[in-house]
Amino acid sequence: MSKTGDHDGAVPKITARAMVSRWARSLAEVPRWIWIAAATVIALVLVVVAIGGFAQAQAAPTELGVGDEARASVYAVTVLDAEFTDEVESEYLEAEPGETLLVMTMRMENLSDAPIGVGTAADRTKAGLVNTENPLLDLSGVSATDTVSVWRADGSAGQVILQPGVPSEVTLAWSVPEDTFPDGVVSLDVHEVEIRRGAVILSASVVTWRAAETFARISVTPTGAP
Repeated sequence: MSKTGDHDGAVPKITARAMVSRWARSLAEVPRWIWIAAATVIALVLVVVAIGGFAQAQAAPTELGVGDEARASVYAVTVLDAEFTDEVESEYLEAEPGETLLVMTMRMENLSDAPIGVGTAADRTKAGLVNTENPLLDLSGVSATDTVSVWRADGSAGQVILQPGVPSEVTLAWSVPEDTFPDGVVSLDVHEVEIRRGAVILSASVVTWRAAETFARISVTPTGAP
């Protein structure tokens, strides 16, 4: 009875070097124009990514005027009137030399289910309408030189707290350089809200409103000389 060799019928082994060699030969056979086209596509994609071409396009804010309501998910504002002035005696406000006060009265409504403060925190909700690094309400292209002053339009004292579903007339005053608005037109940017819950140190029940995209821009021509 004849013996069969140990390697009879065995599949030849392919070494790693042989595989690399095969791949190299295959790549070398690819036409040069294909490499050029691929390099061009990759370069184009990198340029588009660098300039934010794949980022989600943000819609332009809706242009509004005096008396138009800007309604976000958890609050709404309607500018009623505005003026430039040197002082507001009732609030003991006076503009510094070279500055003016932009005083804007608006109707504000809290659409959430908890009280919020304008210019201050209320309970466990930090609304951040003004006087934060990224306020929900800010002057378009302008930085105030001081803290925004806030009071109720009817002159009542105390912090301005908005109860859910109760519209209130509130007045805000920004200190700005006199030459900030050469054409006399002021634009107020109104931001949508991103709600975050919890805080590492304070409490898991703290709710913070963060400014998201600008969804509305209210333009108004205040009375008085800027």
